[in-house]
Amino acid sequence: MESEKQERDLLYTLRHEKGSDLQIDIWYEGELWIFRPLGRIDTSTSDDLEENLIEGIDQGMRWIILDLTDVPYISSAGLRVLIKAGKKIKPLKGEIVLTSPSKIVLEILTMSGFKKIFRIFPDQKKAKDSFIM
Repeated sequence: MESEKQERDLLYTLRHEKGSDLQIDIWYEGELWIFRPLGRIDTSTSDDLEENLIEGIDQGMRWIILDLTDVPYISSAGLRVLIKAGKKIKPLKGEIVLTSPSKIVLEILTMSGFKKIFRIFPDQKKAKDSFIM
């Protein structure tokens, strides 16, 4: 476990050194990838999320859970990233689902119509169970 934490800390440090402001924990379970951003997704951090999601899709990820547990706010720049990644994965017969949004983030997703575009689950278990792979 300690080596996983060191590796995660190293990846965060490397991303931060190249100008990244958003820590994103990424892990996989079989063909299912889980992205868990830690912090606000806004104009200063949305590029970090976009880079990670698009890179993952380009490398073959098809089933992605975006865990929003530690995201207190998402701006229109963050919503744009979700749309872009969703458009990229759809023709590949994959899907991005969202889990565990805070009350504020859920309100933003609802008001912007994203509940009609992305499936949203209260937790990772329900999201995992929803995938038919």
